[in-house]
Amino acid sequence: MKISLNWLTDYVDVTIPAAELAERMMAVGLNIEGIAETDSDIVLDVEVTSNRPDCLGHIGVAREVGAMTGRPLRLPNLGDIPMSGQVGDVTSVEVLAPEFCPRYTARVIRGVKVGPSPAWMVERLNAVGLRSINNVVDVTNYVLMEYSQPLHAFDLDKLAGRRIIVRWAKDGELITAIDGGRYELHDWMGVIADTSRPVAIAGVMGGLDTEVSDSTTNLLIESAQFDPLSIRRTSRALGLMSEASYRFERAVDPVALERASLRTCQLILQIAGGELLGGVADAWHKAHRQAVVSLRPRRTNALLGVEIPRDRQAAILESLGLQVKDNGESIVCTIPPYRGDLTREVDLIEELGRIHGYDQIPVGGTVTHEVTPPSLLEWARRTVGEVLNAAGYDEAITFTFIDEAEAELFGWADSLSVDPRLRKTNGTLRQGLMPSLLRARKVNQDAGNEAVHLFELASVFPPAKTAGDGDLLPQEYTQLGLLTDGSLREVRGAVEAVVRRFDPAWRVRVRADEVQGFRKGTAAELFLVLGGDDAVEKLGVMGVVDEKVCDYYGLGDSPAGAMVRFDLLAPLRQAARSYKPVPRFPPIRRDLSVVVPEPVTWEHLAKTIGMAGGDLMEQLDYVDTYRGKQAGPGRKSVTMRLTYRHAGRTLRHEEVDAAVAEVVAALKNEHQAELRVL
Repeated sequence: MKISLNWLTDYVDVTIPAAELAERMMAVGLNIEGIAETDSDIVLDVEVTSNRPDCLGHIGVAREVGAMTGRPLRLPNLGDIPMSGQVGDVTSVEVLAPEFCPRYTARVIRGVKVGPSPAWMVERLNAVGLRSINNVVDVTNYVLMEYSQPLHAFDLDKLAGRRIIVRWAKDGELITAIDGGRYELHDWMGVIADTSRPVAIAGVMGGLDTEVSDSTTNLLIESAQFDPLSIRRTSRALGLMSEASYRFERAVDPVALERASLRTCQLILQIAGGELLGGVADAWHKAHRQAVVSLRPRRTNALLGVEIPRDRQAAILESLGLQVKDNGESIVCTIPPYRGDLTREVDLIEELGRIHGYDQIPVGGTVTHEVTPPSLLEWARRTVGEVLNAAGYDEAITFTFIDEAEAELFGWADSLSVDPRLRKTNGTLRQGLMPSLLRARKVNQDAGNEAVHLFELASVFPPAKTAGDGDLLPQEYTQLGLLTDGSLREVRGAVEAVVRRFDPAWRVRVRADEVQGFRKGTAAELFLVLGGDDAVEKLGVMGVVDEKVCDYYGLGDSPAGAMVRFDLLAPLRQAARSYKPVPRFPPIRRDLSVVVPEPVTWEHLAKTIGMAGGDLMEQLDYVDTYRGKQAGPGRKSVTMRLTYRHAGRTLRHEEVDAAVAEVVAALKNEHQAELRVL
């Protein structure tokens, strides 16, 4: 928002240098991004926060400057504007969508002469970044930058029926805006219409057919209030932004819009001539009711930590335009309509703090900070990061939304999506992290980064479930996603390392299955075994990414990955770890290869070996699987390593031979296993 210093002094006396003014404005919350000097003016580039739309005009900024310098605010003197006739004899306003347009006013000026604007107006508009169009349009822009109230001038003679109808658009309606663009409208967009067609995209931009031209003689001046959210949706959907939409999105003063309308008419009469009709066509659905907020002066001092006298507090609030009444117990403030951000006592205290000066608040001698141990969730997230960083993985932070086509690659139906009219691509909430990690992999590939290992902890949104009130809500939970250019075994190892970090007794059970998005024959479901075989939870899936999916993302190779339910791990407490002495006696290891039918899984073999291994067996490790002629049709050879150790003495080979023989016998009885000689 650019502010002309020459223009600003119309409303408040500024007696300090521009640099000092900028510093003091920043101290009260109006950040100055730059100061530019011209031959005859100084322009301040002011950053206005979204909760202060009143400062999007020179009068609003002048009010702030007056409050901080103690100078009175001077509003434009409208005086007695000559009028004749009545506007109701010429036009009327009908609002069919009051929820969208709470107030719409129209005034009529007849007999204007459209032409160039005076030099002083052109100079001021140029200073704030607006180019001159003609004297009528320039006046609407001038008052926009003065009152922060968008206005629009229609050629009255080009309005069918010479009347205004505010309504929702009809699906498929077309309008050519004053920028020359042709726009298709939807039934959730507000329009200004005459009796035959839309003549403006309400709150965004006027229509070309009814714009003011050199031949215009009769004007209808619009000054209105629109629903901020509706304006924002329409502006974003059409890709059409304007000075008007910028202000309507942040809300305008529903009371001052009438004064802004009169000011516009006053200036048009001065520089374009004409005759203003008496009265105003005013469709006001519900008159504004000013809010009342009470302030306790003692609370102000307690919260700010500085003593501000009671009368000083009242004076500051009055300087900001609030109506103040001190009833002895508290200061009762009537909030002006342009300060919709003031709703609570603490809001008023903040106003007092910034105008009185934050630099006046003393700094305490000590700073205290309560140190608390990390929560269980914080510990869990940190733990996962430590384990995976140690395994060579880098953390990724990706966007929550994906494209609908990506969801289809993984068979995710019924995804929660944004209205396609508002977001045409990347509008679907992900049900898993794999698409996001594949996107990150593509970025690394394009940058020439090889051997990429990524993980992410983030929310995912599986299909919705029915809530008690009938609304559909996503079953949001936190997922751990892994993606690596390494092997599938590395992925499984990383998952197992994470699980065992929470409790060494927990195990990950793998069951081969088809999972859409992963290559057939490599995909598997993961189950978390917390202790006994009865305590089993579905943990996630893993596999090598399918070639079709890789082609979609443009990946040269097929990475391996996993999607794991972090929410299953996070609530579980870390097991108490006990000290175990380093073994004093050496182990004896035996490699064993058995040929078993194809349906027999490693899980089946491990369970049988665990039961038959005896007390001396310390560890069982999977080594390899072989399929080929030597194994025979419908069979496979599984190689494993058995580790035996005695805690109190050195084992004899005869003891281990006997234990291995029991394992072989158990495998033969349970799974028709045959010992294969290596």
